[in-house]
Amino acid sequence: MRFVVATVLLVLSALSIAVGFILKGPFDANSSHKVAFKVESAYSYQVIPHSTLTAYDGEITVKASGTKQVFYADARERDIQDWIGTSNFVRLNVTPNQKHPDVTVINAGGEDTNPEGSDLWRSSVKVRNELQTKVSMFDDTGVLLASDGLHRGPSEVTVIWNQTGIINWPLVFIFTGLGLLIVALIANYLAFRHIRKLRGPKRKIPKAPKGPRLRKQNRMDIPRRGRRSIGRNARRMMVAPVGLITLSLLAGCSSTTPTDTASPKSKFEQVNVVLTDPQLQRIVRDVAGTVKEADNTRDSSLLLTRADGPALEVRKVQYLLQVKSKKIPRLTGIISNPITVALPMQLPDINLGWQPRTLMVVTKSASSTKAPQMLVMQQATPRENYKLWYVVDLMPTEFPSVAAENVGALSVDPNNDYLVSPVKSIPFKYGDVLNKGDLSKYAPEFDLTADQYYAAISQSQADQKETLKKAKVAVKFQHTLGNPNIIGMLTLGAGGLVAMSMNDISIIKPTVRTSAVSVTQLDQKLLLGAPGSSTGIKVIYENMLLFYVPAGTTEKMRLIGATQGLLSVKALN
Repeated sequence: MRFVVATVLLVLSALSIAVGFILKGPFDANSSHKVAFKVESAYSYQVIPHSTLTAYDGEITVKASGTKQVFYADARERDIQDWIGTSNFVRLNVTPNQKHPDVTVINAGGEDTNPEGSDLWRSSVKVRNELQTKVSMFDDTGVLLASDGLHRGPSEVTVIWNQTGIINWPLVFIFTGLGLLIVALIANYLAFRHIRKLRGPKRKIPKAPKGPRLRKQNRMDIPRRGRRSIGRNARRMMVAPVGLITLSLLAGCSSTTPTDTASPKSKFEQVNVVLTDPQLQRIVRDVAGTVKEADNTRDSSLLLTRADGPALEVRKVQYLLQVKSKKIPRLTGIISNPITVALPMQLPDINLGWQPRTLMVVTKSASSTKAPQMLVMQQATPRENYKLWYVVDLMPTEFPSVAAENVGALSVDPNNDYLVSPVKSIPFKYGDVLNKGDLSKYAPEFDLTADQYYAAISQSQADQKETLKKAKVAVKFQHTLGNPNIIGMLTLGAGGLVAMSMNDISIIKPTVRTSAVSVTQLDQKLLLGAPGSSTGIKVIYENMLLFYVPAGTTEKMRLIGATQGLLSVKALN
């Protein structure tokens, strides 16, 4: 009986494995699709649009070869088009019905450049000779392929779709058969072991005679149809394997290709902001790393790749001072982690074309003595990366409520008419309040109750006036708009977080001919190149300020943070 069971299991295992290998070919053909493109054009860039990537459902893999090196990037398709601009490129489409490759050459005549390192890419990789990578899909993803951006792109490109989430019946049959084979081998081993025990030597022991005994017949032991059939237990043991293989065969007859009516098209995550979170984290980390390296080496050229405007100007002056004297300290470094507030820009209307992109983040140092920083960055053109424009130390005041990172915010138009004040006039108004205090006609527009910067600067100006008056020297303070690039983002209350630069100008002149203006501060003396001037001096400090500008009439404008740096010291003519 044991050999019968083992034989049945062996046959079932062979059948299951055979069925698995028979079904494997058709199953693999229906569960994956492939479109191969032969690119003959020598243009540098190749674009796989979103429509091609979504031609079939499933996990998407891109293969490319034909050049010494292959560059791959996935990003928002319209961002790829904006980055390519007027350059020549090849578009890899598929025909709508037959899904055949359709290579379209776009002639525009623009200038080519290396696509590596752009902040527009969500992910990118560069390999030698041959590329194979999976595509991280969103609702707007496209793919850019190139070599180095200056030579021709890959000549052979293949897009592969592998369906996920379906039962791999060929593997089910194959592994079921292997399981049955193992059970059959165990049954054979047990059968041979049982036979060896039965053939061993036996010792006969005489028994006492017994009288005749009537034995009760069991009708269940009688063969039912004249022949001896296998026992009831053996029949029960065969039910499970036979049922298993029958159900498996029935299931294997079902189609493995999902139809459009039974399964809707796959959905991808929708992104409504210009940056995904991994992009945002990478950009902030790269900006902080570049600024740190530039600070260490005092390399203005390196700093220029990731800084612009007031943030660039203040650091360039500091590098110059550090070259002149070792006593000049370094500026506070850029904190990249952790990010406590992230406010990327919402996607602009596609009909508006490319718009400069803004990113605001608040980072906090591990040191309890350092204030959180607001980093304000902007990407001016598609082929430029985000650059740091403002570094603002936040004050201990209430921070306005802003949208979540995945929602983002619209940028503030400098020529707006919906905020309580035109943003371009804020430096002049705030400067007038610094000079005149509560006597300024603009004082009612600002909330000065917790404004530490106002308290410090207004007191410093008053003290300086009093000191210079005794030395027969007059001083005049002016506050004007610094860099014209004002960057702002809307808050949840329809107000605006507005970053701007304000120049504090001090014009110091002697009141009598026999007196002169002396300079005591080391940094001012180094920039002036002399200990003083008989004609007077002009000192300019650049202030990077962050204001909350409300939209309603009941709220007042509040200064959220400020950072000051020396810009220039010159003698008056």
